[in-house]
Amino acid sequence: MPEAAPSVIVVGAGFAGVACAKELAGHDVAVTVFDRHNYHQFQPLLYQVATSQIAAHDVARPLRGLFRKNRPSS
Repeated sequence: MPEAAPSVIVVGAGFAGVACAKELAGHDVAVTVFDRHNYHQFQPLLYQVATSQIAAHDVARPLRGLFRKNRPSS
């Protein structure tokens, strides 16, 4: 019987959580990310949203989009 890939749960989709999940997903590890929001917010650019230099959707990305390449095919 083949051994199942290890599973990891990452709590929080901040910089560290997203980076950790993306790195692990590239090493045959089943990764689940939990966060209270369904998006990752790139906070260093929030001042540009406040000053209307960029749109709000440019700093908040849906988590599904960030991990789309790493999803197993079904």
